[in-house]
Amino acid sequence: MPPYLLPFAIHNHQPVGNFESVFARAVDNCYRPFLEGVLHAPYFRFSLHFSGPLWEWMEAKRPEVLVLVKEMVDREQVELLGGGFYEPLLPYIPERDAVGQILLMSDYLEEHFLRRPKGIWLAERVWDPSLPRLLRPLGIEYTLLDDAHFLNACLPSEQIKGYFVTEREGEPLAVFPIRQELRYLIPFREPKEVLDLFRSFPPSECLCLAYGDDGEKFGVWPGTREWVYVKGWLRRFLRFLEERQDLIEVMPLGDCLERLAPEGRLYLPPASYEELTEWALMPDDQKTFSQFVEELKGKGLWQRYRPFLRGGSWDGFLRKYEEANLMHKKMIQVSRHLERSPHREAMRELWRGQCNCAYWHGLFGGIYMNHLRHAVYRHLLVAESLLQHESEVRVEDIDCDGYEEWLYSSPLYNLYVKPHYGGAVFELDLLPPKVNLTSVVARHKEAYHEKIAASVPVDEGGQVKSIHETFRVKEEGLFRHLLYDRFPRFSFFERLLRKGTGWEEMWKQTFVALHEPFHYLISGWEKEEDGAELRMVAEGEGCRAQKVYRFRDDPPQIKINLLLRASLSALLSWEINFNLLSPEDPRRYLLIRGERIAAGHFGEWERIGSLSVVDEAEGWRGMISSAEPFSLWLYPVETVNLTEEGARKTYQGSCLTLVREFGGGEMEWSLTLRFSFNKKGPAG
Repeated sequence: MPPYLLPFAIHNHQPVGNFESVFARAVDNCYRPFLEGVLHAPYFRFSLHFSGPLWEWMEAKRPEVLVLVKEMVDREQVELLGGGFYEPLLPYIPERDAVGQILLMSDYLEEHFLRRPKGIWLAERVWDPSLPRLLRPLGIEYTLLDDAHFLNACLPSEQIKGYFVTEREGEPLAVFPIRQELRYLIPFREPKEVLDLFRSFPPSECLCLAYGDDGEKFGVWPGTREWVYVKGWLRRFLRFLEERQDLIEVMPLGDCLERLAPEGRLYLPPASYEELTEWALMPDDQKTFSQFVEELKGKGLWQRYRPFLRGGSWDGFLRKYEEANLMHKKMIQVSRHLERSPHREAMRELWRGQCNCAYWHGLFGGIYMNHLRHAVYRHLLVAESLLQHESEVRVEDIDCDGYEEWLYSSPLYNLYVKPHYGGAVFELDLLPPKVNLTSVVARHKEAYHEKIAASVPVDEGGQVKSIHETFRVKEEGLFRHLLYDRFPRFSFFERLLRKGTGWEEMWKQTFVALHEPFHYLISGWEKEEDGAELRMVAEGEGCRAQKVYRFRDDPPQIKINLLLRASLSALLSWEINFNLLSPEDPRRYLLIRGERIAAGHFGEWERIGSLSVVDEAEGWRGMISSAEPFSLWLYPVETVNLTEEGARKTYQGSCLTLVREFGGGEMEWSLTLRFSFNKKGPAG
């Protein structure tokens, strides 16, 4: 046995809802070229993980890739890893769903490749100490985690090698530590540096260091396709390994498990890879944490204190982004509904809606990717539609903030209201087209906004850098769009604004509010034969407001009535945030006085009584009307966020602000929303 063992694992994933072109480009430019490149290198044996969305897409569009994988599996060059089929974060979905997703993947691999996996790839390496109890009874014997997990368990860096055994309730699980140095070397540095890393450790009879990382760095990440294939990094790496088989042996994780004894038993705290734990912090905390790390490095103390320094945990994103929390709790709600009323097809849709990528944000677009959130909600709503047949009213604390929300659901639409936050609507779903109209992410402050002018595409030697080491800007003048919302992008809550306020102050969030959203108390609600009614009352600082929602099911109609009493003179506004997915798509627009207005338009109109919001692509139309004329302000909600290609401006939705003059005393205002659907369903 050579003195150096390199267990090697590749993880390939594209999220549910990603564009067809992205799937095709990733498979054709990265996954398949890598497999074809190592096919004739029998000494390069490795573990391979494809997520379920990729298996499904390749089976339908690139079946030759499955044939290639099967050939490599049959000759034992490739060991397949399991996982949650639709790449969920296992600790953050209900256990019954985690079990179902793992078994679905294991069954799929057994059916197509005649192998049942014994190892598992954990999405984002998000670890919880309870996982051995979940995984071992399902036939899973091992997984990989980052070395940060082991450092957090106060294991010295030089001892983070081989594999360890952990357990929960007597269920053991082997865990391989992924060396961070290897993640940054492969494929970004010359192969010799891998050998240099092994030689930097104290001499031993056999040193085992594991590598496991995203396959996208071999052809999808910026610059990597040219570097890995055109400039020949992969050829050099394979030749390097072939010529040094007496020194380094590359192997699948399962083989290593059979040949080596464990380094010992270890108990790991909840964690993920270091970058994610930093991203999970609030922006100011993230900045402070990063500065402290750099200070320790500057003083030569980083390695000494690194085991005791941790960022946040993944659920920090549920605090950081209220939109992520609402989507997560929607998923939990659908799962509980399915537990009460099992339905096989609906369960598969729920699992698709548990794909992790849209629930958080770090280096990649994540929750800021409009189409990914849209896909999550679509699958959750499909699951819900397969179960729900009658209208119902529920009062519960769905988002776990200590206040009860009011939830109305019918076969045609859902509408969820937060009485304590201005009676705002935080979710409005149209069920025939399966779309959440109000999935609009606010403009959040991000720690990386301070770097918005920096870009480092390559180093002086011409080698590509890991995207963890670079900061790219995709558009000029992004700093002008660094605007931050003071409140979540909910809809149908009222504000009293200082007279003279205009749309630009709302867009820039520099407006002065004389009264922010009211804290309503539910004074009563009742279910009616063809809908329901909710009544709310709020009082405070010389203001009294009564607000009533009336729902009708067929045709779908929502009427909102506000009766306001106050002594001050102000502008009374209602804000509505709609997600039209793409500001450039001509099939998605507003209709104002007979004119089509693009979703990304800035504008102002006076004394109008109605407007329509139209999405021909998804097959729905909504009309907003008022008996009293109002002014309308329109602007797009655009965030400045990172993607793997760099920082860019991203459309999240369109904000409509309806405004009327309020001279003090008493005023009543009613809005009516009517929806119609294309019976053929969404287009394209």
